[in-house]
Amino acid sequence: MSFEIGSTAFGFTMRVPETDETAVDDLVSSHAKWMSETHSLGHEDGKLQTLEYFITKATELNDMMDPQKGSTGNIIYTVSEVHIDDEHFGKHVELGQNWSRIGEFFELFEKYSPLVTMGGRVTQKL
Repeated sequence: MSFEIGSTAFGFTMRVPETDETAVDDLVSSHAKWMSETHSLGHEDGKLQTLEYFITKATELNDMMDPQKGSTGNIIYTVSEVHIDDEHFGKHVELGQNWSRIGEFFELFEKYSPLVTMGGRVTQKL
């Protein structure tokens, strides 16, 4: 089931120093594993259906129009989720309270001050 305009979105983008890359990689990998254990993209007994989930990672460039100018020394991570509706997103948040590393996940918000979309709406799509 593809997501639609009006679906509920959650996501954040954060700038992480390269020195913290290994620790953040470990945490986001753990999150992806937890998501695969508790969520599915289709109807699956015992799992919460979600519509989209992915994490991206890229080196932050000094000048995105001229990569030869090198990088800033930061990594940009983006976590993106699309849920069916507010009710499903609420269930996702409830499930998340039981993830063993939820405290570490929230520490990302304190440490890196990401831009966060909490309960946003899909307004455009292909």
